[in-house]
Amino acid sequence: MRRTLTLLALGLVVVVVALLGIDTGFAINAERSFARAFVHPTNGNRGLPFEPEVTISGFPAFRSVSDGRYSSIGITARAVPVYRGGTCTVGDPCHADLRTRLRDVRVDRASITNPFPQGAVFMEVGSATASTTLDSVAMGRLLEIDDLTVNTPAPEGRAGGGGPQDGLLSRTSGVLLTGSVSPRPGRPDVKVSVTVDLSAVGGALRLVATDFYDGPEEHSETTVAEADRRAVLDRFSATIADLPMAWGATATSARSSGSDIMIEGTPRTQTWDPGLFLTAQDTEIYMMYTCLSDGQLHRPPC
Repeated sequence: MRRTLTLLALGLVVVVVALLGIDTGFAINAERSFARAFVHPTNGNRGLPFEPEVTISGFPAFRSVSDGRYSSIGITARAVPVYRGGTCTVGDPCHADLRTRLRDVRVDRASITNPFPQGAVFMEVGSATASTTLDSVAMGRLLEIDDLTVNTPAPEGRAGGGGPQDGLLSRTSGVLLTGSVSPRPGRPDVKVSVTVDLSAVGGALRLVATDFYDGPEEHSETTVAEADRRAVLDRFSATIADLPMAWGATATSARSSGSDIMIEGTPRTQTWDPGLFLTAQDTEIYMMYTCLSDGQLHRPPC
């Protein structure tokens, strides 16, 4: 009797594991099918240069795939080119990670064997969010500070702040930037650490350097002469417009995320076609303080 029960239990476990494996296979196939649609879009739209990461949430996946209805789909397109004349060129672009989360998704003409029909993938989406992430290297190139690093200081006034319990730190103000800049034309670069406030203004990422950092985090302790302080801070202040976002979303907020800078927004599109995921836009940089020399406008130092 005991042996029979053991065999039945083992058989049940095998069946459950097999069903889970089959269901996972349906989910993986659907994710791959959806990812391919972003590389080969329809209607002449510009696709991504490579397949994005697609994650389909919900269990069982078989029901979602067969019905063409998904509670949530996450999409991450990594290393999307960002162009800006002079520093991020077509031949040597900067890069950003674009993320979006779609909820209450319905795919037209879907089937269990063809979850996202190639050639005509159109969706109905209940709600969506979008974000674009720039790492320290991309931010340094956009600000023309080659050795720029980004750091999110730990919460102040709390024992153990910044430990594993805090997860990935995030701030909108007091973000720590460290890099080498010249206080005046012809003067050698000095490596400094400054605090920066982040915001989204008119859909653009705005950085405003507020002060020099002297806190507990690792930083440059270089002392800047009083006469040069404003010019040095200005080198870390800028407005970066037209950064690419998923589905042409407009940035409504900005924050740090560990050693990255992130903008976030809500897509407003009514047409959910993978070919419209990426909108070709040139990035423009407007320094917060512009200088005039010999009749020409240029960025600080003046």
